[in-house]
Amino acid sequence: MSDTSVPLEPSGLEPSGLDPVPEARPRLNALAVAALILGALLSPLAALFGHFAVGQITRSAGRERGIVVAWVAVGLGYLWLAAAVIVAVGVVVVLGR
Repeated sequence: MSDTSVPLEPSGLEPSGLDPVPEARPRLNALAVAALILGALLSPLAALFGHFAVGQITRSAGRERGIVVAWVAVGLGYLWLAAAVIVAVGVVVVLGR
């Protein structure tokens, strides 16, 4: 009696003919990275860029990642904006005497 069935793979399963394709990782949003870099450089523009990045990531429906990076950049941007306002008010008060 001869066995004419498809030979089994080492795992004991029949070969499917298809190799499993690994899923591609979502790409990191470039605007979120730029916003974080601006935040690290003490620029209030980080808040603006971060908000744009959050919008892009939200609209991407999972194709992009970096929402946390964008929100951190937004926070840093507002921190630097508040610091710039405090310094500007201080300069006006000191020079106004």
